[in-house]
Amino acid sequence: MRICVFSDIHGNGPAFAAAVGSIISEHADINVFLGDLCGYYYDQMAIFYRLQAIPNLVSLRGNHDSLFIKIYNGDENVRQNYRSRYGNSMEKLLQSDCHELADWLSNLPDSITWDNYSICLCHGSPWAPSDGYVYPDAPLDQFEIDTASVFILGNTHYPMHRKLGEKIIINPGSLGQPRHGGWSSYAVFDLPSGNVVFREVRYDKAPLYCQIEEAMETNPYLKEVLCRSK
Repeated sequence: MRICVFSDIHGNGPAFAAAVGSIISEHADINVFLGDLCGYYYDQMAIFYRLQAIPNLVSLRGNHDSLFIKIYNGDENVRQNYRSRYGNSMEKLLQSDCHELADWLSNLPDSITWDNYSICLCHGSPWAPSDGYVYPDAPLDQFEIDTASVFILGNTHYPMHRKLGEKIIINPGSLGQPRHGGWSSYAVFDLPSGNVVFREVRYDKAPLYCQIEEAMETNPYLKEVLCRSK
């Protein structure tokens, strides 16, 4: 079985537009989106509709997606806190016809276990499925008590392929906001070989910079993180 895995798009339309054709061309048996369509940037609805065209798609809900659902349902405290920490992406999303997206996200799980293949899929971690973080240098002791053999995780925005005995832990990195100093990335995982290949996606960042300026963002992080280099 060939699994293509991608995560953390975060409203970055130019990056996703550059990646979606490559993802489809992998001809994977299953395409897994680990969550966080929402947050940071502004093309959430366009991404949502293009996402539905990916065949054999399995999707999870990320922590920013859950925050959007709370905001959509009228939680003003979450809305104000989000705007102050992360910028205006949710405000832009609320101005659009986002009902279908809200319904879709509300019905997604934040983790899935495929017992037949001994695979655990999480946006975060097995012990904190929505908002856990397992970084490339994190200790792996907690994975020892889990019965799964393969763990496919998102949320950190760092590509990762690590082993703990016979267990495999994979993070495809982020399509929308990579933080490891490289380009956007996704991963292809093969069973039963256990082979993992990371793909980089290059795209023109200029349109995204223009969107950030048009949104009148005051948080410099939204641009600075896109400029990180190895």
